[in-house]
Amino acid sequence: MKRKLASLMVTILLLSVVLSGCGGKTPAGPEVSYWDEYKSTFSSGITTLNPFTLPGTSYYTFIANIIDGLVETDVYARFVPALAERWETNEDTTVWTFYLRKGQYWVDSTGNKTQWEITAQDFVDSLKYVADPANGAKNVSTILGVVKGLRAYYDDLADIDEGIDIGKTRDEVVAAFEETVGVKALNDYTLQYTLSGPTPYFLSYATLELFLPIEKEFMEQVGEDFGTNKESLLYCGGYYISHWERDKQIIMTKNEHYWDKDKITLKSLNFEAVADGISSVELFQRGQIATTSLTSEELASIKSTEWEDYVYLSDKTLTTYWFTFNFKSKNPEFQTAIQNLNFRKAIYAAIDRVTLSAIWEPENPEFFCRYTLLPEGCMFDENGRDYTDYPGLIEYKNGNPFQPEKAREYMETAIAELCDAEGNIKGVVPGTKVDMLPIEEFTVDGKLPIDILYTSGSSETEMKKALLVKEMLTTYLGEENVNVILGFSRNSFTNEVWALGNWDLVDDSYGFRFGDPSANLNRITTDGSLNDSQYEVPEFDALVEKANRIYTINERYAAFAEAEKWMLDNAMIIPYMTGGGSYRMTRVVPYTTPQGYFGMAGYKFKGAKIQDKPVTKEQHAQLKAEYEEALRALSGN
Repeated sequence: MKRKLASLMVTILLLSVVLSGCGGKTPAGPEVSYWDEYKSTFSSGITTLNPFTLPGTSYYTFIANIIDGLVETDVYARFVPALAERWETNEDTTVWTFYLRKGQYWVDSTGNKTQWEITAQDFVDSLKYVADPANGAKNVSTILGVVKGLRAYYDDLADIDEGIDIGKTRDEVVAAFEETVGVKALNDYTLQYTLSGPTPYFLSYATLELFLPIEKEFMEQVGEDFGTNKESLLYCGGYYISHWERDKQIIMTKNEHYWDKDKITLKSLNFEAVADGISSVELFQRGQIATTSLTSEELASIKSTEWEDYVYLSDKTLTTYWFTFNFKSKNPEFQTAIQNLNFRKAIYAAIDRVTLSAIWEPENPEFFCRYTLLPEGCMFDENGRDYTDYPGLIEYKNGNPFQPEKAREYMETAIAELCDAEGNIKGVVPGTKVDMLPIEEFTVDGKLPIDILYTSGSSETEMKKALLVKEMLTTYLGEENVNVILGFSRNSFTNEVWALGNWDLVDDSYGFRFGDPSANLNRITTDGSLNDSQYEVPEFDALVEKANRIYTINERYAAFAEAEKWMLDNAMIIPYMTGGGSYRMTRVVPYTTPQGYFGMAGYKFKGAKIQDKPVTKEQHAQLKAEYEEALRALSGN
């Protein structure tokens, strides 16, 4: 039996929510009028808009608006139909079938409909192009292990190109693509991917540029010029490139043949190169662009001016900063202590996340704190519930892990468990010499206080953070119980400290690769690629394994939430801060455009409303509150 993942009813529900939610109204007053054009700047030096060879994600804004993929996201970051009007998968999510909209045609740089209809074969040809190393597709390694046979196909061509004899010619490998790689056009409007293994989160991959369609006949006509000028591209998104003056200006005009043209609220997107000596803040203040970021210097310059009322913090990134312990430390005192649950929980409760975040953001440090391992606001279940709102995690997300009194209680319990009546640490031999560069060799005495080596880089902010961590641990755990030794790497932290295991406690971070908890939780198992702590966690491993075998999203999230809760309950890793969040000013009404963190999901201007006056802090806060209320109502929370 196949599980339906998109339907007309879902689409209707989403539309009704969007229209009745925060995106449909603006508390700005009747004096506000709206632009019909988005105006911004771009960096000079754009030589290609080939969607598969983009030099970085900064170019996603261009591609996301001129070429549609199979799916997109709505204002609540949920996957909804795009060129595929619906889709389904088999029970173990290894086979995904997409049903394309009929009668959709590519348009040219004049906005005219071409002879070429968008078909399933366009997606097959696209993946074949991406999988050929000779074409230089960026980030292709991201998907090589996802689609069945794709890695082998890519590696075979790479070997042949390097002169390695694999027993087949290049032409033979290429000719066998549709037989060996898991992608097929079942007919003109039915596309099927067969994956390397169960992948219930495949839709987050489908938003990548690597899964966009191409028109093969057109591409062969333009050859090496593909994507180098507006005439050498075809378009199937909400806009097409009507003007491209290299290093000066790019204008995208509304595509009147677009399948969802009623949602394209702006007639054009206009990007101009910035002249030397003119800041984007200045252009914004003149009313010449719709949005701008602010440097710390620019933020300071507008403090106490009329412009301060228009500054807001943008959304956080998916990066989580966390502290981790070395469970195989060369320091016998710490190696013994860190195996004790109460000792770990004492450190967990003694770290003041707000104070640490204030190093980077003194104005609003609470904004940057993160108390779960995985980020909030990026993974939503079939009902729209955020993954971090599942039982077990929501308590951490909304709680306050900094509890100094509790920290002292945990430490007292730990000391009673770790030491004898004379303060000797059980199992530690006095006089053991420890060599843990970059600090000098030291000798442990096997007595309280327990030595903890906190090692970091030597930048000003890292050293400041290290000093704060030392102060927190000695103050809240007691200097009679712990002795924090600071070590600062002057050269390569990775080579001198991390790789050699010369640390007891360090600060680290990780990003988020695709839209499923397994993206990171699989990596912190006992044998996981991020387990530099060298802990052994069979209970967590079993919980993760159980979650990986569940393919229904709601049940899967519940199982992964249970696994993540175990790691937090046992204080194996200590999350404390998120990445990102920049100060910005904008005229784009918040939450009117698609949201999403994966691929090109959050780069479309579909539905955008741009007011002539900058969005105030008050307006932004009101719209955010309305958005969150609508999201809670949608998810039933």
